[in-house]
Amino acid sequence: MGIALKLGLAAMAVLATAGCDHKTLTVESDTSWQGDVTGYGTFGGTGGGEVDLDNAPDSFCWTFTKKTSAGTLRAYVHHEDWLGLRDEFVGDATTTEPNGTIGGCI
Repeated sequence: MGIALKLGLAAMAVLATAGCDHKTLTVESDTSWQGDVTGYGTFGGTGGGEVDLDNAPDSFCWTFTKKTSAGTLRAYVHHEDWLGLRDEFVGDATTTEPNGTIGGCI
């Protein structure tokens, strides 16, 4: 394999990964919660949790509801690309309301 072909293949590999995004939905809570992420399904738990949303569409929404009257519920998405050109937190929402609901979109 010639040097030019090897360099061309390396450049294609870099460009192919440049468009790849990594999104992680983080839920922080001191109570039980349940919610839905469009296109991914229903999630729930007690305390915090993370949902890896690799290959997620460019835009999607989520809602989460506290299952108790006490406590705090927060959710946000950490959105970054593999080359480190994008590193942002989006859709941050928090509630302390009894059985409160939060939502966000990216």
